[in-house]
Amino acid sequence: MHKLSVGYYVHHHGRGHLRRALAVAAELPVIVTLFGSNLLVETPPEGVRICHLPADHEEGVIADSFEHLHYAPLGVRGIRERSRILVDWFEANWPCLLVVDVSVEVAALARLCSIPVIYVRQRGMRLDMAHQLAYESAVGLLAPYPRELEEPTAPAHWRSKTDYTGFISRNRRREIKKEPLRATVTVLTGFGGTDFRADRIVAAARVCTDWEWTVVGPVQPTGVIDMPRNLQFLGVVSNPDEWLRNATVVIGSAGDGVVGEVAELRGRLVCIPELRPFGEQRSVGKILESAGLAICCMDWPEAAQWPRILETALQLEPDRWATAADGLGAKRAAAAIMRIATGSLQESG
Repeated sequence: MHKLSVGYYVHHHGRGHLRRALAVAAELPVIVTLFGSNLLVETPPEGVRICHLPADHEEGVIADSFEHLHYAPLGVRGIRERSRILVDWFEANWPCLLVVDVSVEVAALARLCSIPVIYVRQRGMRLDMAHQLAYESAVGLLAPYPRELEEPTAPAHWRSKTDYTGFISRNRRREIKKEPLRATVTVLTGFGGTDFRADRIVAAARVCTDWEWTVVGPVQPTGVIDMPRNLQFLGVVSNPDEWLRNATVVIGSAGDGVVGEVAELRGRLVCIPELRPFGEQRSVGKILESAGLAICCMDWPEAAQWPRILETALQLEPDRWATAADGLGAKRAAAAIMRIATGSLQESG
């Protein structure tokens, strides 16, 4: 068999898909081409190529709704162009495989071009016809979480088709976590649309005077706000590892990226699930709380509730993350990709 080429489609929403793709690509022993329309990578790692795709939407265009497709609007030039780019790459780089994280339509395009697809599993209730199409037509499924935290509604035949990698983090735990002299909170906000508002964080910090609060991410106060002395907004940083590592408690969403980082660094997590399709983050929050790994608040708590929530979070045992995040998630994903690719391409001749 000729040398394998691996393509990796990255969904544009938020930054978690891209961080995961870069972590996995760094472990693959072949050249990896990342495809996406929001690939903000200044210096790609060695062995990683970046292919920017045009946006798949146009102003004023509304997509029809189909049971078997999530997004298939008519007349969008960007969709025709991105499809052409992908099909040309398939032809020029055969034998190849495409990892899809995530898009039912991209997975279907690849499969119809006779290209093996590995689909990255998502959390929540994914039993709709479109997800069934993607999962059933893929040659393999990747779950970026441990088997022990599987969705209770996942069908048995999906589970048997899935490689469970454990959480995938861009960082690895480098040292024993030291408790700071004063209780600290790091609030991690993201880019994928958020209910984490500056005024809510200010109100929480104001009633938790025994805690030092730091906010990392794009959320910033607007207008004139009487800022408490125990609170600072850092804005976007290139790597929040330092603030996550040194926090007594982390407050964040229940997205895979946030959970994976906190798990790898053995943090105490208070997760507030963002509203996402298919109940994705709410499902994760419930599973984590049931496993004793995090405190889950389905909605942003009232300010007066925060002292009790933080005190409860102190009872979490960070070492319980050890079985879910051992620093090998990306390596397992890469090994699964290579194994599945070799098997499926040999079968296809």
